[in-house]
Amino acid sequence: MSGDPRRLLAVFAHPDDEGLVSGAFAHYRQQGARVALICATRGEVGEIAPGVNATKETLGAVRTQELHNAMSHIGVGEIYFLDYRDSGMMGTPENEDPVNLHNAPLDEVTGKVVKIVRAVKPQVMLTFDPQGGYGHPDHLKVHAAAMAAFAKAGDPTCYPEQLTNGVAAYAPQKIYWPGFSPEFFEAVARYLKEAGVDLSQFGPFNPERRAVGRPPVTTRLDVAPYLEAKARAWQSHASQQNPNGLFSKIPPELVQKFRQQESFTLAESRVPLIQRGGGIGPVKPRQRVRYIERCAKSDRQPHRLGDDTIVNSPRRRVFALWRL
Repeated sequence: MSGDPRRLLAVFAHPDDEGLVSGAFAHYRQQGARVALICATRGEVGEIAPGVNATKETLGAVRTQELHNAMSHIGVGEIYFLDYRDSGMMGTPENEDPVNLHNAPLDEVTGKVVKIVRAVKPQVMLTFDPQGGYGHPDHLKVHAAAMAAFAKAGDPTCYPEQLTNGVAAYAPQKIYWPGFSPEFFEAVARYLKEAGVDLSQFGPFNPERRAVGRPPVTTRLDVAPYLEAKARAWQSHASQQNPNGLFSKIPPELVQKFRQQESFTLAESRVPLIQRGGGIGPVKPRQRVRYIERCAKSDRQPHRLGDDTIVNSPRRRVFALWRL
């Protein structure tokens, strides 16, 4: 097992949602960090692309295998399924199913996530933003459960029945919301409109709508070295390759341009900000070296999400991602 102390836990709803951060997964796995993935459903209500050997009855099993195949290209083998049923979109018959994720009690879903958080002990968590990307009911429920788990996992009075056999309460340091950048959707909308494409046909995936209202990006991670692995992982989700979907209308070079970078919003942090003269400011290189030297002397491991650049923060905060 790697001696790297860093642990990352992503919480998503369906097989293929992790495509938002497959580059980050590959980046940290290559560095030796532990990366784990929670998938709340098996995507039983997803689409079935032409030519894929799947039916409505077998799609959950097919997508489960697709996820394992995808993650094999990234180096992630630690996958936890919560085994709720895919809820489908609002207004559909599947959305009324009492055993689906959308209709599950939030406290129950949160408890399942908390149990895994306490087992994995991640410093960093990832999940959907408050809009669930494009408003899918399962994305919204996963967002709520992951945020609640981030708040509760370190509290021994929450789900105390889990605290047996050496399991202890554990509080992660940070939780981020990954997502496509507004610039990506703006570029896609501009291209499609110039090509005379009616954007309303994409419904909740309408790029013009999705460019608006996303939380400000605070962190961008360069994943250009992992584009090939990202592509292989995405191609593994063959059942979801809609030949008429949004991405089928976009030139590969435009998609490739934006896939070189993954965007995140720092949602919550228990890491103190660096203070300079009573205010908040950037860390000088020498300060960073001194911090790492102190960690080495005390056997404390510095932590950071990666070689991230903090941008567009409303109050110009610079978060020290390497500090625990």
